[in-house]
Amino acid sequence: MLWIPDRKTLKALARLKRRRRRRRFARILLFLFLIFGLGAATAPPAGNLLVEVETVTAPYQFDFIDWESQAIASEIGRRLIPLPVPTNEVDQRTLVDRYLGLEEEIRNVERDLDQIYATNGKQSDVSEETKQLEQKLAKLKTNQADIVPQVETILAHQLEAVLHDEGFVIAGRAFPPVAFRLIDPPTALILSPRDRIQNQHFVGLQPGLDNNIRTQIEDKLDQRGDISSYVVNVGGLGSYPTIVINTSHLPGLLETISHEWVHNYLFTFPTNISWGYQTYPKLTTINETTATIVGKELSRKVITRFYPDWIDRLPPVDNQGIPIPREPSEFDLAMRRIRLRVDQLLAAGQIEEAEAYMEVERQKLVEKGYNLRKLNQAYFAFYGSYAFGPDSIDPIGPQIRQLRTASSSLKDFLSRVGWLNSYDDYLAWLDEFKINIDLKN
Repeated sequence: MLWIPDRKTLKALARLKRRRRRRRFARILLFLFLIFGLGAATAPPAGNLLVEVETVTAPYQFDFIDWESQAIASEIGRRLIPLPVPTNEVDQRTLVDRYLGLEEEIRNVERDLDQIYATNGKQSDVSEETKQLEQKLAKLKTNQADIVPQVETILAHQLEAVLHDEGFVIAGRAFPPVAFRLIDPPTALILSPRDRIQNQHFVGLQPGLDNNIRTQIEDKLDQRGDISSYVVNVGGLGSYPTIVINTSHLPGLLETISHEWVHNYLFTFPTNISWGYQTYPKLTTINETTATIVGKELSRKVITRFYPDWIDRLPPVDNQGIPIPREPSEFDLAMRRIRLRVDQLLAAGQIEEAEAYMEVERQKLVEKGYNLRKLNQAYFAFYGSYAFGPDSIDPIGPQIRQLRTASSSLKDFLSRVGWLNSYDDYLAWLDEFKINIDLKN
């Protein structure tokens, strides 16, 4: 008997074919990017650092190719067939507020579970309360997952509206288009040489690795004797679409979305410092500090336009609307003091002394309630890239802020950063505006 599909089945088959075509197209784009964007690869010799890193981290690596192929296909689908979202701004805010409320509930339940497990030990020993909390957590996550695609679309459109007003437009549309996914980002393995603080290498690992696995990875790599390693959580990742961590704090969420968009924007410039991100530490710091400052500014503009009830909870700005760095905390001051001393010891070739000093200081901070799992060269290499923070000793932070203040517009500022080709170009820009290259925080 000949089977004739009904109309509903035909539509489902057509949707399936479209999804398959989009995924094939996305994989082709990704393949071309890997071939032409990353350049030719060579096989490193045995004993090479990258070989050892690959061996140690292989069971835990984040599959970027699989992520990108699926995410690009999904984004193409959203652009071709937009998700249904409320057209009324009030209804859009209500949906975003629901997402934020669910995220806060999720974090509260997770804290309750952590407390129970910390108190009672093994899962088999915990009470019926734990099962009820786990069921509640699963339900909350399911409810949130149901609305996350719509929330992503709403926030992306709101940021694009601000970017359009700021002049980031090609053919009448914000460019590059804002695309992100609200998921737990990969954890990051950071490597630094032992004799200096430098973000030498980055490896994306699976999200949510427990501390035992992190320590095992670090210990195996540190045995080489020439590097310092640190596995750390990150708030976002500048892939495309970008990866943004879930949070119930709307300004912080928009700041991360905007921060990662800035990385995408800078990457569109053919000679930009983004291409030297992993190779030259100063270019890394310029890139990250720019993204931090602009991310804060764009976040504030979205809040002011679409979520005015959040304005009173925003940090202060100067008379040009640029966020002012917060006052340093006790922890910030301690980290600045430690970093300065470590730099002095490493410059004098006293590596063991520097590492012993960091461990003593880490223990002091832990006694004060700061849960600092590890403090080493790689730790400072990661956090030192963000020179806007009050704990930074890098003059690039206040320099970038002054360059933003001296720029006629946000578009003008980012375009100047985009066309930087080297640190010498950056120094010439500072000289143009008579900004002191030795400026300290």
